[in-house]
Amino acid sequence: MNPLVLFLPVYRASVTAYLLGLVALALLDAMRMQFGLIVIPSWAALLAIWFFVYSLHANRRRHAGREPALAILPVLVAVLAKGAAAVGGIFPGLVAAMTDFAERNGVDTSDQQAFANAINQPGFQQAFQEDLQARPETLDALMAGMAWPSWFGFWLVIGLFAIWFARMQRPAPPAAA
Repeated sequence: MNPLVLFLPVYRASVTAYLLGLVALALLDAMRMQFGLIVIPSWAALLAIWFFVYSLHANRRRHAGREPALAILPVLVAVLAKGAAAVGGIFPGLVAAMTDFAERNGVDTSDQQAFANAINQPGFQQAFQEDLQARPETLDALMAGMAWPSWFGFWLVIGLFAIWFARMQRPAPPAAA
């Protein structure tokens, strides 16, 4: 297996190299999230992983005798899934933080109507945002709540595309006339 199939989209990736590369990148991404990278900013490592995932898909398509242009599709769909999963992951914590903020400001959150009225007040959202910024530990907890769901969202989509890409075969040669 040529290890360069992970890094540059100019090689050919067999099914084994493709799948092993995806597993290695998923593990590297999980380590990036769990432990961080000391010398590389997290956003730069994330962009690099996305590029390497693209490279693997392009190389797999090339090995199957197809144009590599469609290799960007799995990455784009996975990034969208990552964003949606992040929103889904942060939402419960955000609701809890908003409820806590409302209670600290004298709103009876057990009364749904009073809570809805408080949330719809003109300055509520601004005050809530300022409160979050003043309490970095709460903001950090909210951000941590979206990390793993976004990871699972991204890699689940990549895994689904991997089933498709791993099954790709070279087109049959044209029949002799």
